[in-house]
Amino acid sequence: MEKEYKKIKVETEIFQRQKQKPFTWKDLKEIQFEDDDRIEIGYDEGYYSENNSWDPHYYAVVTRMVEETDAQFEERIANLEIQNKWARERRYQSYLKLKEEFEND
Repeated sequence: MEKEYKKIKVETEIFQRQKQKPFTWKDLKEIQFEDDDRIEIGYDEGYYSENNSWDPHYYAVVTRMVEETDAQFEERIANLEIQNKWARERRYQSYLKLKEEFEND
């Protein structure tokens, strides 16, 4: 039984910027927004440690749901088939254990 897979929509970043001053309309107006775009604008206070640090900054991220590419689709289907094969093998092993348990009664 061959399962038919279809492409799905995946969340994709279409815009991502960081800067030292707050964002204004001028910074975002070149984006061709769509009705369902998700816009996140915020401020990161920065972090300082011995091994990892970043300066305080403002950030803006716009994400959009777009149909997955052929490469993404093929990778997703390959992973699904691996997972399905693994799950089937696990179910079969459980079946054998249960069969052994209940046949000996």
